[in-house]
Amino acid sequence: MKLIFASDSPRRKKLLSKFDLDITFNPHLFDEISIKKNINPYNYCSLIAEGKSSSLTNRYPETPIISADTIVVSPDENIFEKPKNFQEAFNMLNVLSGKTHKVLTGINILYLLEDINFTFTEETSVTFNKLNSNEISYYIKKYKPFDKAGSYGIQDFSSIFVNSINGCYFNVVGLPLSTLFYHLKKFKLVQFP
Repeated sequence: MKLIFASDSPRRKKLLSKFDLDITFNPHLFDEISIKKNINPYNYCSLIAEGKSSSLTNRYPETPIISADTIVVSPDENIFEKPKNFQEAFNMLNVLSGKTHKVLTGINILYLLEDINFTFTEETSVTFNKLNSNEISYYIKKYKPFDKAGSYGIQDFSSIFVNSINGCYFNVVGLPLSTLFYHLKKFKLVQFP
């Protein structure tokens, strides 16, 4: 079955390219700023995922649409999305240094023809080593993590920041593959021989 993914994320494309899927990646049209951050982080990423899927229903009314939104939740429960500049990235990584934070991905599966509108949130706990300011500055200047929630990508150089994780590794990359496929199979949107 043909699927639409409401994203142009290179990391999500790479993750899903490993599977034999008929999937098209299409940037969503949802204004994420419309969702205020002063709500529960689980609700926040779920609402954004739902908005991303809904934004493409006029274009793909007869095709299942999948969307995802990944955020980092700091130890003091602040939502960290993508940093806007060096200083914001530095501040985020400094807050995460030596502590445990959560990575949440809200996933929405929307298929109007079959009356499917299902959302779930995956949580992974990540514990960072203590980072010094030189390490943080080097990472930001060299790897420019401005397209990554929480200012880091676990699959790149910042993997050395990570002391341990509890939960799905791929969720931290940006897509909880196992849980996503469980639900896609449940709704008969994918099947493997």
